[in-house]
Amino acid sequence: MKLLSGSVLPTQPWELQGAESVGLSLSQFRFAISFLASVLVGFGLRHIRSRQGAFALFWKGAVSEHIFLTGFALIYYPFGNGVFHAVFTSALTYAIMSRFRTHCGTLTWMTIFPYLIANHVLQASGLSWEKGELDFTGAQMVLTLRLIAAAVCYQDGARSIEKLRPYAVGNRLEELPGALEFFAYCFASGNLLAGPFYEIKDFLDYASSRGDWAADGKPQPSCLRPALLRLAKGLLCAAAWLAMERRTGGAYLSSEAWRASSVPRRMLMVWVVGLTYRLKYYFAWGVAEAGLIASGQDFAGWEPETGRPLWNRYVNARVRRVEFQASLAKIVADWNVRTGVWLRHYVYERATPAGDRPGLWTLVLTQTVSGVWHGLFPGYWGFFLTSALMIEMSKVLYRYEQGWSSRLRDGMPWRILQALISSYVLNYSAMAFAVLRWDAMWRVWRELAFTGHAIIFGILLLGVVLPPRRRKGAGKDRHKRPDAAADQGEAKALQEGLKIEEEVHRREEERAKEPQELKKEQ
Repeated sequence: MKLLSGSVLPTQPWELQGAESVGLSLSQFRFAISFLASVLVGFGLRHIRSRQGAFALFWKGAVSEHIFLTGFALIYYPFGNGVFHAVFTSALTYAIMSRFRTHCGTLTWMTIFPYLIANHVLQASGLSWEKGELDFTGAQMVLTLRLIAAAVCYQDGARSIEKLRPYAVGNRLEELPGALEFFAYCFASGNLLAGPFYEIKDFLDYASSRGDWAADGKPQPSCLRPALLRLAKGLLCAAAWLAMERRTGGAYLSSEAWRASSVPRRMLMVWVVGLTYRLKYYFAWGVAEAGLIASGQDFAGWEPETGRPLWNRYVNARVRRVEFQASLAKIVADWNVRTGVWLRHYVYERATPAGDRPGLWTLVLTQTVSGVWHGLFPGYWGFFLTSALMIEMSKVLYRYEQGWSSRLRDGMPWRILQALISSYVLNYSAMAFAVLRWDAMWRVWRELAFTGHAIIFGILLLGVVLPPRRRKGAGKDRHKRPDAAADQGEAKALQEGLKIEEEVHRREEERAKEPQELKKEQ
């Protein structure tokens, strides 16, 4: 690992001055520059794609080559020789896919995921990130999702369609992509900097102008305005994070001001610290989405009613919904959305035997995989295992709602109370994510009098002692509110925590119905 920690790019005086002026470490400063440059690279890629017919006269695979080279450069600048972790694991995965078609997904799980865990351990990534030092482990996390998904989709291509779920059918690979196409997918114009995850089938369609990206007589919609709006949102979140980090960042939880505060004040400050922590992710995902829009890859088709272009294929966070959502299950669905998509379709669904109903253990397994993917620090485990209990709590509240009148259930007092409970429990549990270490996690929770866990277990216990009863006539409400069916509430709440964008999922299911037709088009 130490052999891959250097770089051929020496540190420049202007980089040190720039990093100091904005209060960032050198690695954070280089990361920010690469990140912003990825938006410009996206516009350049869009230009090349629109003229790929002309470029094809000079060399084959111009688009894929451009994506790979620019992606490699954007990743190398902040991470240096660490980028060769990506080269090695990508080459290993491609070799496995080439040699072991029927088991390549399983073998990739058994090799690439442990490799990521080893990186977490050897680099002590969590503590490094806490100090503001970035290494390649974060990019390897994003790459791990892609490599496993690509291998599993290629393995699915050798299986009978009848044995696959609709999502798997729509994304299965019947043929092995070329090496250049595969490496372009892995690096994808700097997208390893912060994600988000997307399927290799979508990427290949995009690079070859198929599917939603096919010309089919329509002019290519302008991406300038939506890209600039996403970029502005990301930069606004970055400015807010820089302003708040020094006062209410993770370090505040061990400050004298925190220790001197009363429990009620600490409960209030938990929300502020949680917001500060989330702002840097809102920045990263906002800029990442701006780059995808600039390249045209985020294009999700046309709105049927208005004919307007949709730029929401790879939305990774819905800020207002996360901050003001009443349902914990739905908050999970709006935070780190694309990783949730991966967890849903490559862990949650595949851990549930065909014909069986998903249970608590399936959710715990999914959350455990998510925790290990983030790292092995106790704080990750504390957060994700608590989040599994949070979703169970949300299910209990959901079932109680089904026995209430619509006036009470949809009334403002209950919605406000539910939002306050959800927001506090979420931010309370997220403190484990912010401090990471076992002793610090328990200290913070103890200083909050374990109020978050008390709320969770109190509601779960209430659901056992006084089970929620269905209101008479609830079956009629089923037609008014499809998600209100009490007998489907449990599965619905579980799935909402890992759901995919509805419109994109609909198109994927439609594509799954005619896989042979797609094969002929290729």
